[in-house]
Amino acid sequence: MIFCISLSVQSGSSSWPKKWHLADERFATFGCWTDPFQGETVENKPLPPHPGLEGVDLDNLKHKCPAFATGCPYAKIEEADSLAVSFGELSKCPAFKAGCPFTNKSKEEITALLASVPKEHPSLNMNEIPTCEEGIQLVGFLNQFLTASQLDHVFLENDSEPAVPSPVLEDPQLASAMREGTKVIHRAAESSVFTRRFLKGDISREEYGRYILSLYFVYQKMEELLRKHKDHPVVKLIHFPEELDREDTLVSDLQYFYGKDLAAAVMTDPASKTPAVQRYLDAMDKACDVNPALLIAHSYSRYLGDLSGGQILAKRLKKCILQLQEGDASWDTKEGLAFYHFEALGNQAEFKDYYRHQLNGAKVDAETRDLIVQEAVVSFELNIGLFDEIQSLSEANQLIPMKRRRQPRHTPQADNGFGLTCYIMATTLAISAATIGYHAYKRFYKSSN
Repeated sequence: MIFCISLSVQSGSSSWPKKWHLADERFATFGCWTDPFQGETVENKPLPPHPGLEGVDLDNLKHKCPAFATGCPYAKIEEADSLAVSFGELSKCPAFKAGCPFTNKSKEEITALLASVPKEHPSLNMNEIPTCEEGIQLVGFLNQFLTASQLDHVFLENDSEPAVPSPVLEDPQLASAMREGTKVIHRAAESSVFTRRFLKGDISREEYGRYILSLYFVYQKMEELLRKHKDHPVVKLIHFPEELDREDTLVSDLQYFYGKDLAAAVMTDPASKTPAVQRYLDAMDKACDVNPALLIAHSYSRYLGDLSGGQILAKRLKKCILQLQEGDASWDTKEGLAFYHFEALGNQAEFKDYYRHQLNGAKVDAETRDLIVQEAVVSFELNIGLFDEIQSLSEANQLIPMKRRRQPRHTPQADNGFGLTCYIMATTLAISAATIGYHAYKRFYKSSN
């Protein structure tokens, strides 16, 4: 069974060495490989015509592709005829008696076939196996659900020498590496239309409500993953749940703006996880699958951003959303702004310095450090995606209507129950209108997607 798939992996899997990239194109053109060079070198024999290579500047190719630096790497292979595999040989494999067992199979059926490969099945030398057009089509399907590491496990490819682990960096300087590595994307995030409007204090309550709803899902996932990997040697260095966790504060703010009933509805409605939100959640899961250490990139970009620029945004919110002015008795209110208050943190500047110190103490090798920096860039890109999506939803009038800010409550006079009755009626109508608007939003949003 392994044979058929191995034909395809060389041409379809991105995990193979770069030297195969031109061979893939050639194999795809010729089908199963035969011996076009007859064992002679390019120097001894001119390159014969090759379908699919018309117009290719072979001299220029030598300079661009290391594999062709000294000529065609396949021209010097001895006994090339031995590499051409007869399809008749496949009949010796029980799995291929009735033809290719993978043809016209579903993902589930192929998975079951792979699982049935016996452990004693001989391993193959992947570098000596040809490919074919059918194999290319198969690998395109396999790559939808098999990772490179899973393919390596299936094909039992043996290296001539065991891999030597990379040395751990004595001073990785992760904090400064992420700061430098994200400078450009950080500026791009600050330049998004929604961010510029936010900084100007020019956003609506509905836009801000959508913003913190998106953040609720992001922090819920991120903090769930931080708890899951809290004992990882890198993750545990920056895991400060008591000081930093934001999920509960976002629940509090959502209840303030939407009301408890509507907040509970939007937080549990799958439709609230918009495409940009879902991409963010999936990206964090994927990062942890690669290496849980990559999670610190998301922690870095979110938490340090909240402790820095988030405080500026809180002031804008007080003016444009809560309609407060500096000097007002209620200016220091935390209602609706719990997300920006880190009650258990103490001195924020000192904590940020300590957080960066912890990052710099992470025991990682050079490859992991570079992956973490790349993931930090991804995190900023995902946040830009959230901003752009909110802007688009707002322009399309697809945001969830919100209940208005409560007016100061006056104590009714003992001889006048009319004021209290009006207040209760107005509050009830406001909540009902918000609920009706939410359901109308759901229908509109779903129909538009």
